[in-house]
Amino acid sequence: MGKLPSGLKTFEATDTVRRAAQNENIEATDALFSDTKGHRHTGKPGDAPQIGKEGLAAGAVTTDKVAAGAILSDKIAKNTIERQHLRSGGLSSNVAKYKSVTITGGELSGVPTTPYTFQWGSKGDNHLWSIPKETALPQSITISLGKLHNQVEGMSFGSWVGSDISTLPKGFNIEVSADGKTWTQVYTFSGGMYEPFSFIPFSQAMDAIYVKLTVTAHGSSARTVLSCLSVYSRFHGGVGEDALEDIRPWGLNARMQGLSIMAEGNVTDNGSGVLTLEKEIIVMNGPAGTYFRVKAGAYIIPDWGYLYVDIPYEHAITVQPSVGQWKEGLRSYDSKDRLVLAQRNGNKTIYLNASVQSRLSGDTPQAEKVNGISLRSDKGNFQFNDGLGWRGVGIKKVQRGTGFLRRDQNIPDDTNYREIIIDPVDVSKAFINVYFHGWQARPEWGSNRQEYKETDINAAIIASNKISVFASFNFEYAFNSFSWEVIEFA
Repeated sequence: MGKLPSGLKTFEATDTVRRAAQNENIEATDALFSDTKGHRHTGKPGDAPQIGKEGLAAGAVTTDKVAAGAILSDKIAKNTIERQHLRSGGLSSNVAKYKSVTITGGELSGVPTTPYTFQWGSKGDNHLWSIPKETALPQSITISLGKLHNQVEGMSFGSWVGSDISTLPKGFNIEVSADGKTWTQVYTFSGGMYEPFSFIPFSQAMDAIYVKLTVTAHGSSARTVLSCLSVYSRFHGGVGEDALEDIRPWGLNARMQGLSIMAEGNVTDNGSGVLTLEKEIIVMNGPAGTYFRVKAGAYIIPDWGYLYVDIPYEHAITVQPSVGQWKEGLRSYDSKDRLVLAQRNGNKTIYLNASVQSRLSGDTPQAEKVNGISLRSDKGNFQFNDGLGWRGVGIKKVQRGTGFLRRDQNIPDDTNYREIIIDPVDVSKAFINVYFHGWQARPEWGSNRQEYKETDINAAIIASNKISVFASFNFEYAFNSFSWEVIEFA
């Protein structure tokens, strides 16, 4: 007669079974269904095996049926629970959102790190990396995180419409780098199909600036498409990742609200692309109680170029500005720390992004108002307004010309008077000057000699677009060569 771990006895064919032994087996069987010490699935001797996932019916485990503390962190295998379901709990953050990318081949549309693939009805607002089936592999896409992020531990991505598995690659690997030169492979996927947006755990969490995904096998569709690329860091990538919620003194939220750019000295444009800051520029965030300075100097701005600084996130330091070159083409803007100080209009004027002073005095004032008097240019004319209306300053226009008057009965063009058409002027603000040289002659009676005399001339503005010139000729033969100028004041 033997005994099992459960307490039940076994009988051989030759054993004499007494009623007492049968009762003991009945009691042992009944104990297996006890409320407190009954049948269990612990896998230990005497108990049933543990229940696998195949043994659970859909909806069999509900929240109110799970005992407090029943599921412990040390009982969950690493990466068993996909991390994207736990992001809201702060276990990791996507540090690649809206970051710039570069590719070795295929077609790039927008920025594939944007958290949506495309926007219906929005022309040009697609964010995809696609590789036609005929493109030779491998091909890579590299995400620049902008700065060093601690403990980068995994990534995920979607497809053409987010979850279309047919456009996803059947083979790829992932590498990370802290400098763009030395790369460490942290994941390899070969065979099967990648489920869109599944968390891809790296073999080791590493500090990185760059994450490179290389496609080694096309998907089953006509083209392989990746979108919504995300990279996760255990340390969230720093305080500035959610730009609009960044409440630091130089955070994006603060600089959108209270930034002022003030020049401490003259700022001049030589007309040929050289911007000179005679003294430092102050970039101040008044409500945050902080500022930094931009170094003075002469800076060559190319056609459509710009002068900028990257906000240093520090207080009361001086930074060196840089010159950027315009590159035309619609693309996302990921330089959230960049502040443009000046922009050149083609190959002409340079415009400063700065606060306009309410009053400016000195040897070379440069403002729209000087000592309380407003100034402006109207159709090329300099004007001022001291409260009595806009009035011109200085000369508006000068017109000049020449002519010739003569008296000789033998010449058809015999006249001592001319009218000349000019550009219209304001007669009340214009006057005429005339310069002349001439003589007149007649024979003396009873002699072969002639009498000579200088001539006179008069000029006048007789209409807004006409002047007249008149010479006093008293002798039979005379001429007068003249020049005139009409000066109009503003």
